[in-house]
Amino acid sequence: MNRAGFISSHLAAALAICLALIAPINAQQTSSAAGTGTSVNVKTSPGTTIWLDGLRYGNVPASGELTIRNLRGGTHSLRARLKGKQEVTQTVTLITGTQRAIRIPLAVPAGEAELHFQNAEESRERADHAAAIEEYRQAIKLHGGSYSAARVGLARSLMAKEEYEDAIAEARRAVHDARKPFPEAQTVIANTKRAQGLYDEALAGYRTALLQAHDFSPEAHTGVALTYEELNQSENAIKHFRIAAAQSNGTEPVIYFLLGGLLQHEQRTKEAIEAYENYLKLEPQGKSAGAVRSLLTQLRRELQ
Repeated sequence: MNRAGFISSHLAAALAICLALIAPINAQQTSSAAGTGTSVNVKTSPGTTIWLDGLRYGNVPASGELTIRNLRGGTHSLRARLKGKQEVTQTVTLITGTQRAIRIPLAVPAGEAELHFQNAEESRERADHAAAIEEYRQAIKLHGGSYSAARVGLARSLMAKEEYEDAIAEARRAVHDARKPFPEAQTVIANTKRAQGLYDEALAGYRTALLQAHDFSPEAHTGVALTYEELNQSENAIKHFRIAAAQSNGTEPVIYFLLGGLLQHEQRTKEAIEAYENYLKLEPQGKSAGAVRSLLTQLRRELQ
């Protein structure tokens, strides 16, 4: 890949991750890529999307089971969503070094507001932001005007359409609707500030998000890294990319892609190779996989 092509891919990936970190992950690939030790085996309807501690682990395969590995002991928040059914969130306590099985029945039909929200989420993942915005607004209206999850999704789609002030306003309304600290909404505000080139305000927003999230937010750490990269503070950017990659537990291969690009730019070839290899382990069939393999061939030649 030539330098111009690499820059184009890098910027596209940066934009995607700053918008949402929502790319679907193949569940079986994610499970097998993670390490052993503490884990949770989720049993539920095939096609159900599973989040743990805000990280999306993809869809439950036809077997009806999804195992998430490489977890810490303690309390976790597990969320399950199946189209047309009411979303379920529950607390799961794990004992270090053991595997726990969790069965999640999804039998209650979703209400009209939640159905519009689910439609909006699907549209946003397809990058059909105009449709997503309409569906989010309908969901909020049917929910009585207070719907924090829909408002933060709406803010993401508005940001994608470069309607920055409206995006910030909706994210702030999401915080108000939540009636408690809402680090995801704070991260979306910071993302929007960064997209506007307001880097000091973006960094302040990310710090607020990380404080509220007890420093656990791959999206916020990635946003900090991208901001520092824009400011030509490479060491700080690399530090936060590494934190984001570790926290994401294999759910966001693009972080390794971004890290590899920065390390390559800094001529830290061995580290760039390692980052790109990690990307390919997690996403061997991804859109950028072919280009990354070509880059790896080139970088390995440089080391000889």
